[in-house]
Amino acid sequence: MDGPLKIAILIVSTTAAEDPSTDSSAQALQGVIEGQGPGKWSVDNTAIVTDDVSAIQRQLMALADGPEAANLIITTGGTGFSVADVTPEAVTPLLHKQAPGLVHAMVSASLAITLSL
Repeated sequence: MDGPLKIAILIVSTTAAEDPSTDSSAQALQGVIEGQGPGKWSVDNTAIVTDDVSAIQRQLMALADGPEAANLIITTGGTGFSVADVTPEAVTPLLHKQAPGLVHAMVSASLAITLSL
């Protein structure tokens, strides 16, 4: 593949969908991505959807399909324990192959920087 890999960021937040100025995650993620080295990655698309299974799935499929499809889609939000938080339930049926090792690595990295109570 020539050029940088294309990344899409999907923010799942009813609050941010109603008022995008309330979201800071897209900017934070973009900073992390840019810090991985120039020319490796390109954030080509950032979208915000409500905490709705159908809306999340439609947007993910739009980002993943077609000639301009993203090589990597990062989702943020909607992973808490409230009834409205449905990102995992929306994403799981769309996966063709799961990578549980990545999940374990993310949890481990998170625990390493989380204060213990």
